[in-house]
This record gives sequence, C-alpha cells and structure tokens, in this order.
Amino acid sequence: MSKIKFYTEYDIAGTWELGKIVEKINNRSIETDWDISDLLEFHNILKYIKIKRFSEYIIQETKVDIKKYEEKIKRKIGIFLSNHNDDFLHLFHNIDFDNSDDFFEVFEDYKVYKSIKAECLQQFFEKENVHIYAFLKSKRLTSFFDEVVRSVLISDPSNAEIVLSKYLKENELFLPPSLTESDILILIQEYIVSPQVNTNVLRKIITFPPNKGMKIPDKIKLYAKRKVNEEEERVFANETGIESRIMISYLEDQEEEVSFRTEGRSISIKVSKKWIEENTDYPTLWNNFIYLFGFVDETMRLFLDSRKSESSALESLFIPQAAHLYYKSSTFDTKEMVSNIQIQSYVQVLRSLGVKLEEMIEWFFGTYMKEEFQIDDFIVKMPSTDASYFEKCRTILPEIDRIFKQYNTLVEDGVIDHDLIQMSSSSFKTKEITSFNRKKYVYSTSNWFKTVSNLLFSDQSGIFRLPNRSKKHSNFFNLINAEKLSKSEFQEHQLKKLQLLFDNDLICESFLGHIEFVDWKTIYILKELYDSEVMSYWHYPHEIQVLIEELESRNLVDIETSLFSRNEQDYIDYYLNKSKFTNGHDIRNKYLHGTNTNDEREYEIDYYMILKLFVIIVLKINDDLCIKDGIF
Repeated sequence: MSKIKFYTEYDIAGTWELGKIVEKINNRSIETDWDISDLLEFHNILKYIKIKRFSEYIIQETKVDIKKYEEKIKRKIGIFLSNHNDDFLHLFHNIDFDNSDDFFEVFEDYKVYKSIKAECLQQFFEKENVHIYAFLKSKRLTSFFDEVVRSVLISDPSNAEIVLSKYLKENELFLPPSLTESDILILIQEYIVSPQVNTNVLRKIITFPPNKGMKIPDKIKLYAKRKVNEEEERVFANETGIESRIMISYLEDQEEEVSFRTEGRSISIKVSKKWIEENTDYPTLWNNFIYLFGFVDETMRLFLDSRKSESSALESLFIPQAAHLYYKSSTFDTKEMVSNIQIQSYVQVLRSLGVKLEEMIEWFFGTYMKEEFQIDDFIVKMPSTDASYFEKCRTILPEIDRIFKQYNTLVEDGVIDHDLIQMSSSSFKTKEITSFNRKKYVYSTSNWFKTVSNLLFSDQSGIFRLPNRSKKHSNFFNLINAEKLSKSEFQEHQLKKLQLLFDNDLICESFLGHIEFVDWKTIYILKELYDSEVMSYWHYPHEIQVLIEELESRNLVDIETSLFSRNEQDYIDYYLNKSKFTNGHDIRNKYLHGTNTNDEREYEIDYYMILKLFVIIVLKINDDLCIKDGIF
C-alpha cells in the first residue's frame, strides 16, 4: 500500500487517503518500529486528524479515541526525533522525492533545525541528490540559515529558475534576507551563459515585468534574447523544428469567393480575385474582412484573439502562463500568421485595382459614418502614399488615440467636441472605450460555470471515455450528441461526476433510458462561453437574451458595456504596448519613444500590423453603431 499523503482539504485524493488511514489504525500500525518514511506518513495523518470532518469520519470507521491517538502519534514522533537529533539530515536520503516537503516541515515544526550547525547544513546541500527548492518553502528555515541558503543559491546558476519563479509568484517561496538584487542579477547572467539553459526560462527573463519587486536591466534581457536566438538557430540547424506553411492566392477564374484547405500543418487559402474586381465598392471591400477573411465571427466577436479553449490540456502544460504574459497557443500563432498574410496580400490586391486601404479607413470615418449614422466631424488622417514605412508608422499610431477619444466623446455627449478632446494629452486605455449599447458583452463569472463547462466540453473531463465504445469523441458534449447511452455504460467514478450534471438539470434520462440534454438553450450558452469566453448580447435571439438575463439575476454571468470585449482589449493591448503584457509587440511605444530598429522590412511588417488593428477598430465601431440603430 502506498504511503499516506496530505494534499489539500478539498483534494479528490483525500477519499482514498482516508481509507488508508482507517486501515492503518485498525491494523495498529503505529505500534511497529518506525523508519523516517513511517514518521512522515504519520505526520501526514496528523494533518487529516486536524480537519473536523475527516476526524469524525475516522472515529466513525475505527471507534478510536482520536485525541489519544493524536497524542500517541506526537509522542512517538518526539521519541524518534530525540533518537535521531544529530543525524536527522542524513535520513533525507532514505525518503522518496515526493516527501521532501514533509521532511522539512518536520525539520521546522519540531525545531530539529535548532540543533543543526550551519556547516552541517552546507555539507548537506552539497550532496548531489539534495535540492534547495523544498527548503525555500519555509520562511523560518530560510531566515535561520540565511548565509548558508544564500551561499547555496548563488553557487549554482540553475537556481536562477527558482528565484525567477519566486518573483513571478509561480510558487510560494522565501529567499534569504542577505540575498541582494546584485546577487540575483549575477546569478541570472551566469544562467544565461550556462550549458543547462532553458529557452522557456530565458523568455521569462525577457518578458519579466517591472512591478515584481526586482528590476532586470534591459541589457540582461538583451543577452537572454540573443541566447534564445542562438538556441533556436541551433535547433532548426539540426532540423528538429516543425515547419508550418501558409499560402494565399487570388485566382482570376475561381467562382467560389474563398476556399480553405488544411493538410497537416499546411494551410492553403484561395480567394476569387474575380469577386473582388467585380465588387470594388467600399462597403463590400470592408465586408470581405468579415466574410472572406473571417476577422470576426457571425456575432461580430473578434476571431483572431487567443482563447484557452483552443489549446488541449497537454499543450497548455507547455505554454508559459502568467498575468503579465499574453496566452499564445499554437492555434493563436496560426491565426496570427494567417491574418497577417491576409492583410498584406489584400492590401496589395487592392492597390492593383487602384484602391488604398488607408482611403477606405478615411472614407468610413469621414463619409460612411455621416451618411449612415448622421455622425459629423469624425476626423481621421492616414499617412501619405509616398511616405516611408517608418514615417507611416509614426504618423498612423496617434490616430488610434484620436479615434478612441472622438468615439468616447460621441458616446458621452452625442457630438464630437474637438476643443474638449484637445484639453487632454493622455492616451486612452482600450478598456475605457465606451459603447452606445448597454448589455454589450456577457462573461461567465461563477465556479458553477467553470465546473459544468469543463465536464461538458473539456477533453480532460474523464466522463466521455467508455471502454465498450470504439468511437472516439473529444468530449462529453460530442459523445452525447453522437451516441445513445444509458447510465449503466459509465464507470462508478464517472457516475459521480455525471451526477453533478443531473443535479443541475443539464442532463436527464429519457423515457427510453438514454442520457440527453435537458435545455438546449442553456447548453448553447455554456458552449458559447466555453469556446469564445464571451457572448455579444445583441447578436442572439430574444429567447437566448432572456435566459442570459435570468443567469445574470442568479449571479452566474456578468454583462458589461464597452466597445471591445475583454479578449479584444487584451489583443489590442498585446499589439500596442507592454503595460499589461510584457511579451507583446509594443508597437506604440517602439515608435513614440524611439526604441525601434533601423530595419525597413520591420517597419513594413509593423505597418501592416497597425493596419490590421485599424480594420478591427472599424469593424467594432460599425457593429456598435449598427446595434444602436437596430441594423443587424
């Protein structure tokens, strides 16, 4: 039988661990001679006993006097430690790695550390199979052995990973008080040039945010960036990389407006140039971003943004995740490559027809908004055709702020007051751009939503893999849609999870005994929010809107008003600045503060990225105005 281990009070493993505790009590295992593994196991049993509902279960199953049993464990732990006071650290080599935390908990809780000399601890950490990570989870131990811990940390460059994880709050760790910022920066520099360098850790250095209690200088970030480039060149030189190909072509003789074909990691997009040539009016050319290129979906939600639902559970384990990092999956990277190729190629095709996207942008704000929505004096100035790409980037970026300021004034006052706009020189944050429409975006807010959605749609829910069914399904939702199943086909551990769906009236048994969904409208909303993380309220039928409002009254969803959804805000911020995401393009600051490179090709790439943002802004403003006027 495996050793008893305490994780957290609500960890699902607790059920099995309690069963092992009952067996151990009934077998009077406490009476046997202990080794260090037994001591750590009973140390874990004490953690279960301290939780009332666990101790009540143990009493019910064993009839033991729990207080006396607890005292007996503590007494026996005390006797063991008194017999091993001098050689306790040597016992570490007799435990499993998973028990490292428990070992140092005992070391601290029973004050064994007070009898250990600093030089003994130093020698302990110099042994090959001892890592300092578990030790750093104790503030008391780290402070008590301050100089030793500092010495151990700075002696090995790989410990830079531990220090970074502490500052990025990936783990609850404590550093010795004597460890200085200078020590840490030297350690990071040594790590960058060390043989065991990891490119994922290097990216943490490059994207390290400014508000984490330590500042990594730009020079060190540059060293890390160059090292990443070296490592990537080495990997691709050995042909161990994965090649992706995206091809877009505009065909004169293609009748179908657009076709997509995916083969492995290759994507082929074929667009009818004939269609474009025959429909060169500006409204249709704008609609091509919706219906040909799919920048937004049928409810006008941005399709290009990053969504965690697009990653498998396995892939998500390898994607760096933190509040200061924009989540970038392989699907997101592919969407980025496709949209970048689409915008560049489309601009070139338009130019061949004598049409400029910049003129389409000016037309939308200056002519279309006036004719269609009676909005006057909306001013947007695009760069001249003859300007260099560097000049275009410098010229076009301030227009984004001008658009946002004008739109906010329009929403708040009903007119655009340019004198008022000129009173402010500050930039707008994307989340501050308002909307004409209340109840604009719907978000899931409750743990209930998260729990049931994961059961229904996640590839890791575990309730859709049935041993007697050969067909492969990616989640429970697809399984129920495709198969006629009864409860008897599910295993016991699956039925426990299924019961939650039954109890919440999401599934039921039909009169034939088959499992089916109770209310498709609720399932539809759950799936929309799971897949896209947001719903655009006004683009759904009335019955869905009514159900959304009912869910809001039960505090299961939030409804917010803004021009851009949260995901759209993040996507635009990812491009424009590093105020939220340190792994973003930072285009705005790059050109406003002169940190751009002297590379004309990079200027060109940046300019197309900025044009893509303008397209998104136009589509979202047009949608907001159409909702306001009931045109959708």
